Amino acid sequence: MKFKLFSVRIELPFLVVAVMTSVLLIDKSGKFAMCFLSALIHECGHLFSMYCFRTKPALIKLRLFDIVINAQLHKNTTCELLITLSGPAFNLIFACLFFSFSKPLFLINIFCGIFNLLPIESFDGGHALELMLSKRLSAQTVNRIIKALTFVFLLPILFVGISVLLYSRYNYSLLLISLYLVAVLFLK
Repeated sequence: MKFKLFSVRIELPFLVVAVMTSVLLIDKSGKFAMCFLSALIHECGHLFSMYCFRTKPALIKLRLFDIVINAQLHKNTTCELLITLSGPAFNLIFACLFFSFSKPLFLINIFCGIFNLLPIESFDGGHALELMLSKRLSAQTVNRIIKALTFVFLLPILFVGISVLLYSRYNYSLLLISLYLVAVLFLK
């Protein structure tokens, strides 16, 4: 499904919406809904920061494991860095707000904020590191550093995902996320 909202193109692929709806209906614990809320808070952080810096998103696309916001690149690296880091910052701020009345929302937002700060290529931490390194190094060197760091950080996450699955026998979410990130790393 594609539509425009305030002249911003929104893309919600049918398969992604169907999978998310199915999981929301099946999940009796409400943990998936809390994870979805945390992701929404994260993306609202980016959008709020974009609004503050008068940068308008051109496209918002929902994918199975993430949400992509395409916008005109900001000429000022500091502004782009702040826009990049505002997603995890919103998660950490909202975690503090949730602390007193919802421990699961507190933990999910803390995890989401910190996890997104890891220097992994498709994460905010990876993009922030890329912005900082590109001021001093060539694009090729920055790309090599980011790919190497992504690989170094993904291996332990992959092994933890396998361990969690073997220990719990049903919790495969971290394993799926790490496999998705490995695929993204090698397909780029």
